[in-house]
Amino acid sequence: MAVTSLRSLVEALFQPPASPRAAGSIGAELELIPIHASSLRRALPFADERGAGTVDLIRRAAAAHGWVEETDAYGAPSWRIGAAALTGRISFEPGGQIEISTPVFDEPGSLVAFLRRTVAALRESGADDGIELLTVGVDPFNTIEDVPLVLHAPRYERMTAHFERIGPSGIRMMRQTASLQLNVELGPRPLERWRLLNALAPYLIAAFATSSAYAGAPTQYASYRAHLWQTLDASRTGLPYEMDDPIGAYHRFAAHAARILDEDAAHLTTLFPEVRPRGYFELRSLDAMPLDDAERAIRLVHALVSDEGRARRAGEIVGAPDAALLTLAARDGMRDTTIRARVDALLTLTGPDAGAATATSRGR
Repeated sequence: MAVTSLRSLVEALFQPPASPRAAGSIGAELELIPIHASSLRRALPFADERGAGTVDLIRRAAAAHGWVEETDAYGAPSWRIGAAALTGRISFEPGGQIEISTPVFDEPGSLVAFLRRTVAALRESGADDGIELLTVGVDPFNTIEDVPLVLHAPRYERMTAHFERIGPSGIRMMRQTASLQLNVELGPRPLERWRLLNALAPYLIAAFATSSAYAGAPTQYASYRAHLWQTLDASRTGLPYEMDDPIGAYHRFAAHAARILDEDAAHLTTLFPEVRPRGYFELRSLDAMPLDDAERAIRLVHALVSDEGRARRAGEIVGAPDAALLTLAARDGMRDTTIRARVDALLTLTGPDAGAATATSRGR
């Protein structure tokens, strides 16, 4: 059997699939943090014998809206939404966060409409039981001790063991954070888009931060979620970009990262840079956020990457990818005057409909 090298696998990540998506295609993954909407704001159990757990909430919504329950690769329940080319999915993150994975849409309006319908269905399902679905970057009410690991697949067990050897950020990331991940196609010049997305990452962290509180107290960060990701394992996060050899830089990043899973293809899925290549680009820098703000973020990113002239001007505004800005963006957000000025300049390229919200903690 032929053995595919890690370098070959990395090179394939920057190549379009056999059936590439249309120019301007965009998809998303939005994570929600379920809690009891009581004064204690307790984390919602994954399963509850009284029928008030997260699984029960989704099953009620599925029955009302025709979603099809399946079992995912980790043995947990998941739900298929829609059919054929426009199939989305609801699944779980390791701490029981609900993840909505959308279909790929040709334009952002349809993507936003899908997210609004799906979140509304889930919230309606949990309303009678006093369940609240938070759209923030980190659980603002509970400690890590309040949120156990609920997915016990080997992948998550090994990730937990690895991160616990390093410090507290990794398991908090796994079990208590939530993000809005945007997926865009490679475009006609993938390496130019790769450079722009990596350069945009700090500014998007700052402009849409929603996670300044954690475990019932304020933190010193505009985006505590971003801080947790940045400090979970320096060998597998950040901006692994080099202008002279971008693919080689990502290969070196992958080769250097500590192994959690042994097989090369699986190892690549345990890398968590701000932008991850997968035959498309995953932009992983955004906190989960209220849907009105999510629409602004989606339209902003789509506008900045989908038009060549606008993308070129955006690149001139933000310059080359700068990993040092990630820490600054997570800590200070839009309080930093340079970051704010560049975000404002980006907004002038896209018009008011794609504007970003100010970086304040919205609470939900």
